[in-house]
Amino acid sequence: MSSSIEKLGVFMERHVQPIAAKLEKQPHIASIRDGFILVLPFLIIGSFMLILLCPPFNEDTTNSFGQAWWAFADSAGPAMWRIFQMSFNAIAIFVSASIAYNLAKKYKREPLPAAFLSLMTFFLICGPYEGDQMSLAFVGGSGLFPAIFIAFYTVEITRLLERLGLYIRLPKEVPSAVAESLNIIIPVLAVLLTLYPVTLWIETSTGLPVPQLIMDAMAPLIQASDSLVAIVLVVLATHLLWFAGINGSLVLMQLWTPFLLSNMAANFAAREAGEAMPFVITNSFWDFYVVHGATGGLLALVILLMRSRSVHMRSIGKIGAVPAFFSIGEPVVYGLPIVMNPLLFVPLILCPLANAVIAYLVVDFGIVGKMFLMAPWTTPAPIGAFLATGGDGGAIILSLGLIVLNVFIYYPFFKVFEKQCLEREKAQAEEEQGKEDTKGKLAIN
Repeated sequence: MSSSIEKLGVFMERHVQPIAAKLEKQPHIASIRDGFILVLPFLIIGSFMLILLCPPFNEDTTNSFGQAWWAFADSAGPAMWRIFQMSFNAIAIFVSASIAYNLAKKYKREPLPAAFLSLMTFFLICGPYEGDQMSLAFVGGSGLFPAIFIAFYTVEITRLLERLGLYIRLPKEVPSAVAESLNIIIPVLAVLLTLYPVTLWIETSTGLPVPQLIMDAMAPLIQASDSLVAIVLVVLATHLLWFAGINGSLVLMQLWTPFLLSNMAANFAAREAGEAMPFVITNSFWDFYVVHGATGGLLALVILLMRSRSVHMRSIGKIGAVPAFFSIGEPVVYGLPIVMNPLLFVPLILCPLANAVIAYLVVDFGIVGKMFLMAPWTTPAPIGAFLATGGDGGAIILSLGLIVLNVFIYYPFFKVFEKQCLEREKAQAEEEQGKEDTKGKLAIN
């Protein structure tokens, strides 16, 4: 086993790391990665708010601790929901600005005007008006796709206009920052004359905002809700989006959820009638078998991160441990990062894929009972699986077994990434030591 892991590690170092190095230098990919890192603090705050707002107990629990938690969530809910909405659930706003900011920096342009232009364009495209009120329905995960496109579009059209010589010429005495801020006027006009008219035409023609059309275009992918093929496709699509920095769970699960709720209701009705439950896949199946510890089976990765020799990886593990325990993975996904990280691409896809296939077959063959109840998605996976199956002990064993399997899948990729981080940290430490030695010599002289 160890020799196989070592061979895989050698393969990763020889073939994957060179590709990763090239991708790391690609401006658009790097700006996505750095953009999400920039918004990490808001996601961490929002993650903890969500844990407090969604206790891992049913609302009618008789557990005194659970009742106290729900009482606190109900009383403090309005205040905490505002924090959640303006941090975690406003991620598309932050991403639109941060990716444009980082992409402009990589092109050695003034980043703030680029960020402001991207924000303005984002609200033009993703903030449709309902009467005289602007809708904020797409400032969260469902607006991430257009947010990333808009960031790229606004920065690239600014560069294009500059190459064409379409910019305001000012005397050399004018500070560069002032010149850059004034030069954003022409790109603003370009957006208003190109992207905005297309948006208005789409909204008028279809009666739907652009982000909604993007979500609707994905609907055929998830129509067949209870088959092994369907869940494999959803797992692949969801985690490919996650790898690109987009919350695939928010984008796709909103469309799939009605089907999964219908499956759960049918299972509940069949059980009450004393009949065989017809469906394998429900909301809880996804939450407690496929993506326990959040997307990609990240609870397994967090276990490894907390014991890492790399300071960065160990710190992210500690920060992400509590959220991952409650199935919130953004601190790890964006903080490590997993986004646009080729070294972790394979386990990010393989873990939930293995979980889905194994859990589907185990439940379909009747080894573990089907789920007919809905536990809060923030419930730790083994407990949630136990509750959703109405107390089937096999569900706990299955959930724990999948977590252990995910640890083994992540391990070889984790070790390669750890080595890379250790080398980077060593180089930084040597650079800092060199600076200190230079300062010391200067002080003596």
